Amino acid sequence: MSSSTTELRLVLLGKMGSGKSSTVNSILDRKVFDLKIGSTLVTQRCRRVGGEFRGRQLMLLDTPGLVNTHQTPREVQKELRRIVSLLFPGPHAFLIVIQIVRFNQEDRDAVRWIKEAMDSHALSFSVVVFTHGDHLDGGATVEQCLIDGCGDLAELVARCGGRYCVFNNQNSKNREQVSELLALVDGMMQANEESCYTSKLLHKAEEDLCHQLQEEKEEVFKKKQEYKRKVKTAQLKCKSEKEELKKNQELEKEKVEKLTRDQEGTFRREKEENDRKEEEDKREVLIKFEKLTKKLEEHVEREVEMRRSIEEKIQKDKAENEKTVKEKELEHIQREQAIRQREEMKRHALQKDLDKLIQRLEEQSRKKKQMEETFRHEREENQRERYLQMENQRAEKRQTVALQQELQLIKMEVEKQKVTEESIKSQLEDNLRRGREKCDEEEMSALKKPCDKKCSDTIVKTPAEKHSTTTAVTGYVQEMGLLGLNVALESIGAPCSIQ
Repeated sequence: MSSSTTELRLVLLGKMGSGKSSTVNSILDRKVFDLKIGSTLVTQRCRRVGGEFRGRQLMLLDTPGLVNTHQTPREVQKELRRIVSLLFPGPHAFLIVIQIVRFNQEDRDAVRWIKEAMDSHALSFSVVVFTHGDHLDGGATVEQCLIDGCGDLAELVARCGGRYCVFNNQNSKNREQVSELLALVDGMMQANEESCYTSKLLHKAEEDLCHQLQEEKEEVFKKKQEYKRKVKTAQLKCKSEKEELKKNQELEKEKVEKLTRDQEGTFRREKEENDRKEEEDKREVLIKFEKLTKKLEEHVEREVEMRRSIEEKIQKDKAENEKTVKEKELEHIQREQAIRQREEMKRHALQKDLDKLIQRLEEQSRKKKQMEETFRHEREENQRERYLQMENQRAEKRQTVALQQELQLIKMEVEKQKVTEESIKSQLEDNLRRGREKCDEEEMSALKKPCDKKCSDTIVKTPAEKHSTTTAVTGYVQEMGLLGLNVALESIGAPCSIQ
């Protein structure tokens, strides 16, 4: 072994309380650090001590808990640079001290941190030292008790070249454990061509770290760009869905307007058709009335001398006329009921369409609320987009209010239509009443003329004949007047007759 390696420079790393100071005492076989029982931590700053073991000079550097899981890799490199300067030209080995007893989650985190924070060059100059070896049960090994049960610890030992040893700091007289440690260090130095961890290696490690950080930064930048692209895609999708929703609302509005116009046109055509039928019925009634009046006059002229047969026929016609009047009254009532039923069915259908439209609007409102909930986090990230979306929401609300106003107008039109129907019905009843009165006057005038003629013919007869003829004519006139009046009432659809 050359003279350059007769002095070994060793650095002890580990979290506070892991047993670094007691390990230094065991290696140097003297009480370098005053160990006290309790929670007080011995090493508060870096301390460099020297000693000798079997003719070899040892220089040990005890660190105050370099393993701090809150340190960044750059801070670790800075601390390693300081260690290299204290042990110039650099340490031959890093002794990573880990306690066996009470190996908890904090120790697991420390192992994981060492594995991630120290570069491969530093780990190639490292040996893992397990303290408190006296706590191993019976013939159990540290590999069985600890390494196999912790993946991070096993990986750390593997990256250190499988170099580890166990120290029993309670038995400082056991020099074999120190010999085993130095043998591991010598083997490691031979593998490293008897070099030490110099500032050049540290500089290379820093370059590797910078390169790694640059790659991580580029990866973060790529992820950020990908996130922005996804956000932009989501925004475009949201905008497209909003435009599609607006287009669907406009199409729905056009359908409602078209449906309303079609229903209004259908109702207007049916009303015109009903008015035309009623006018035709009136004309038919008037024509029948005129024909009946003419037949009645001819019948009176032909059957003056056949009173008995005429009376029987009058009674028969009277019964038939009453039946016909009742049938026409019933038919007229049924027609009015049918018209009312059709109007009620139309109003019911219109009300159903209105209910469907309201339900569709409510469904659109629920969808709009779901969309607002889905894209709320995007509106929070971009104030300007949130303002535009709020404007769009206001526009949609205005459209909803406009649709509701249109629905209200449609309902008002339906109510107005009902009032118009009642007014038309009242006018029809007034026209029917005036037609009845006019027919009564014409019937009485037509019956008065033959009666006057009959009376003038009776004046030229003998007194005895005058008396009998006057009585007969008077009775005849009375009965013929009642018959004509009933026929006139039947022709115009009056619901009564005179006996």
